[in-house]
Amino acid sequence: MNAEELERIAIAAAEEAGAVIAGLRRTGVRYGRKPGYELVSEADLRAAQLLYDRLSSAFPEAGWLSEEHRDTSVRLTREWTWIVDPLDGTREYLLGLPEFAVSVALVHAGAPVFGVVHNPATGETFATGTLGSPAAHDGRLRVLVGRGEVEVGEIPPLPHDCEVIGIGSIAYRLALIAAGRGEAVVTVQPRAEWDVAAGVALCTAAGLAVTDARGSALRFNKPRPAVAGLVAAPPDVHGRLLRILRLTVA
Repeated sequence: MNAEELERIAIAAAEEAGAVIAGLRRTGVRYGRKPGYELVSEADLRAAQLLYDRLSSAFPEAGWLSEEHRDTSVRLTREWTWIVDPLDGTREYLLGLPEFAVSVALVHAGAPVFGVVHNPATGETFATGTLGSPAAHDGRLRVLVGRGEVEVGEIPPLPHDCEVIGIGSIAYRLALIAAGRGEAVVTVQPRAEWDVAAGVALCTAAGLAVTDARGSALRFNKPRPAVAGLVAAPPDVHGRLLRILRLTVA
C-alpha cells in the first residue's frame, strides 16, 4: 500500500474518530485527570482505540506513538511510525470551544510523510495531499498562540507589529497557517510529538519553515518523544521570529 492510499485511510479514520468525539460532546462526556493533572475524557479514549484499530490494521508494520496508549520501545525499531493525538485540545473540547482536533501523521525515518488534522466542531479536514498552493504572503503577521498562553499572560516574545490570536489546539493552529489562515505558530513550551507531527507535515508541504524554538530541525519518533518549542512561518518571517526568541529567551 502506498502513501497516497494510507493518507486516504488516515483521513477516513480521523473523520470517523471526529464523529465519535462530536457525538459524545452532544450527549454528555465523562472526563477526569491523568497523573500530572492533565485532562482526559471518554472521547480521547474512544477515539484513540478507533484510530489504533483502523490505522494499525491498514499498516501493521508501522510503529505506534499516541498520547492515549502506553509507549514502548518497539516503535524505535520500526522504519515507519504512526504518530497520533486522538483529541488535541481536550480543554477546549470540554468547554465547548471549536478549537480541538484529531491529529494523525505517518513518519518515515524520523520525517513526516503526511499529516491529517480534522476539526470535528467545524467539519474541516486538512491533509497534506489536498492542500492548495501556498498563499502569497501579503505583509500581515497573524501569530497563532495557545489560548492558555493568552489567558495566563505567557505569550512568547513576538514582533510589536503582529496580531496575536489565541487558539486551543496546536495541531489545529498549524493546520490553519498551512492553509493560509495565519502566518505563524510560535510556542516556547515543550510539546509532545503527537501534538505537532501532523501539523508539521502540513506546514512543510505548504512551503513553511518549521523548527523548534532554538532553530533546530525537527525529528520524530525519538526515544523521548518531545520537541523543544516550535516556530512555523514563511521562511523570511521564520528567521525574524527566531531572532527575537534568541534575544529574549535564555
